[in-house]
Amino acid sequence: MLHVAFLWHMHQPYYRDPLTGEYSLPWVRLHALKGYYDMISLLADYPAIRQTFNLVPSLVRQLEDYVRGEAKDVFLEYSRKRAEDLSPEEKKFLLSNFFMCYWENMVHPYPRYRDLLRKRGTKVPEHRLDDLLQEFTAQEFRDLQVWFNLTWTGHRARKEKEVFPSLLKKGRDFSEAEKASLLQAQQEIVQKLIPAYQSLRSRGQVEITVSPFYHPILPLLMDWQYASRAMPRVALPGHFSHPEDAEAQIQKAVAFYEKTFGSRPAGMWPSEGSVCPEMVPLLQRAGIRWMATDEGILFRSLSAGTGRPALYRPYRVRHQGAEVAVVFRDRNLSDLIGFTYSKNPPKASADDLVAHLRNIASSLPQGQKGIVLIALDGENAWEYYPDGGEAFLNGLCERLSRESSLKTVQVGEYLASDPPREVLDFLHTGSWIEQNFRIWIGHPEDNLAWNCLKRTRGFLEAVSKDRNLPSEKKELAWEEIYIAEGSDWFWWFGDDFSSDNDEEFDRLFRMHLSNVHLLLGTEVPDYLRIPISSPHEVKPTLEPVGFVSPSLDGQVTHYYEWREAGYFSAKAGGGSMYRGEGYLSGFYFGFDLERLYLRLDPIWRKAESVHELDIHIIFFQPRKWEIVFPFKFGPGKKAHFDLYSRDGDEPRLKERLTQIETGKIVELAIPFRSLQFHAREKVQFCIQVQKGNLTAERYPRQGFVSFLIPDQDFELIHWQT
Repeated sequence: MLHVAFLWHMHQPYYRDPLTGEYSLPWVRLHALKGYYDMISLLADYPAIRQTFNLVPSLVRQLEDYVRGEAKDVFLEYSRKRAEDLSPEEKKFLLSNFFMCYWENMVHPYPRYRDLLRKRGTKVPEHRLDDLLQEFTAQEFRDLQVWFNLTWTGHRARKEKEVFPSLLKKGRDFSEAEKASLLQAQQEIVQKLIPAYQSLRSRGQVEITVSPFYHPILPLLMDWQYASRAMPRVALPGHFSHPEDAEAQIQKAVAFYEKTFGSRPAGMWPSEGSVCPEMVPLLQRAGIRWMATDEGILFRSLSAGTGRPALYRPYRVRHQGAEVAVVFRDRNLSDLIGFTYSKNPPKASADDLVAHLRNIASSLPQGQKGIVLIALDGENAWEYYPDGGEAFLNGLCERLSRESSLKTVQVGEYLASDPPREVLDFLHTGSWIEQNFRIWIGHPEDNLAWNCLKRTRGFLEAVSKDRNLPSEKKELAWEEIYIAEGSDWFWWFGDDFSSDNDEEFDRLFRMHLSNVHLLLGTEVPDYLRIPISSPHEVKPTLEPVGFVSPSLDGQVTHYYEWREAGYFSAKAGGGSMYRGEGYLSGFYFGFDLERLYLRLDPIWRKAESVHELDIHIIFFQPRKWEIVFPFKFGPGKKAHFDLYSRDGDEPRLKERLTQIETGKIVELAIPFRSLQFHAREKVQFCIQVQKGNLTAERYPRQGFVSFLIPDQDFELIHWQT
């Protein structure tokens, strides 16, 4: 008899800003409507099928926000808004973001959605969005709002709520009332999600396990040096060893589970399947009796030449007198579901998996029990199945319900009935990917991010000794550190993986560390305000071609005043990626031999006060400076700007300058001698709009604009060119 244990890992990064409650990305809600609900709801139809679900606590906490209606999700906010009331910026947001799905299965099968994509274009530069606004009607924007949400609604929800198939059948020309019904039905599905897991757990059909609270790589929290065990030549960022953080992440997860489900969890999927011997005592102290990881860890823990039958039994691992059980997943079977079966007929795929399992069962000695673990993400695979995995999962559950030689089990119940007898004398330190930590540490971007975390944590540890620091703020600040320790941020740094949301993941990581300073009332340091992902030079819309000498009056005095200057258009890559709230349409930069001149073209808003906003002009090269002044000076206030040196951790005010005027535009002049810039040096800079220590917008969004300090021959060279 072969026991088959499915472990579905449910996880999303922590998109929530704890200080504002805002969610910058919609994936918690959308995956809840699709994979999370499909999986548990379908299982209710097959009472003989027993499975294990690993619910990461930080995911469940975010789901609870949506259940209570407290999640400030800009995607949901713009979905609810009447199409006729959408602002131009909100319409551009929809055109940029409401096609974020796997087009082959989630756009192309639906004629109206497909036509909207064709009209928008499959690749659209930002500067084209303004032109597209005139081409889309209010009805088309409303249909886009409906289709983005409808396509992310899973097959089980479509069966339970009549509104979903009704809208699918109608296909186009939706009303505001129909859109509201769709969003309300989706909210009801989200509200049913956690109770559905609780229900099947209560009746014994599923086991629910946890990962450390914010999904950190435990071995790397315990000691960066552990990475060198599997990667002896890895370039580490320095020294960092905080097993107390690893223990806190485990204990917080267990406490949250107990609060949510009424008892303590028995099992854990360590984040990214990452293990080391030193974490065993931490797990035992938290009451964790078993953990799971990848087969590669097992085969690197056993002697060379060990055959695959060794994979199909559990083990015990011991360290410093502590012990936990461990099971190892069959990578091939897990990857077949995750990557292969989506491209094949559902029945053939289900038959193929059952055939693989039968072969494993027949390879076991007569009368010997065995367990095969199939463990993979519970959400990401299903959008690549044409029907969301419905036919494959139904076919698989039907087949497994009938198979006499195969029995589905929860991992915990199997270990209780057949405790592991074999002890691993050695446990390899590594993860499920290549059995090392290359994805998360060693690349210059990863190492820079780890050092940002290290410096911020060190700052918090130092100030936490102050007895006058309010305990509530201290707890919130430590929570931000724990969030920043999550593996997701490091997954996207470096060259290994990329997504449409790379810039946002970079911003979120730095936001959580910046929040530590905001909570404690200290200025956010420079190293948290510069993107970690490799800065790159962004080509301006126009390069400077001659000297300028503008009149600093805050007005567009005449056309030729800035004609020879460089120009950067916000449409080319400025502003916030997801909010679309423009503050500047662009900026000019020019010079003579003695001064740098800047002209900022604001988008003045009547409905929104800009008096709380500041402009920050940040110079990275050849020397680090920052210029700060209010977005709009109050009545009767003399305009000025402050020049800060950023050579150290803390900014130092160098001088206050008055060559600035604001009116319809903002114009200022900065002497090169004040900046200590010299001819032929390369200048790199960006402009930020700040609200306190929060960055509202950045131009360019990532990287910098650059130019060379001119010398006497500048105009001659450009005239000849």
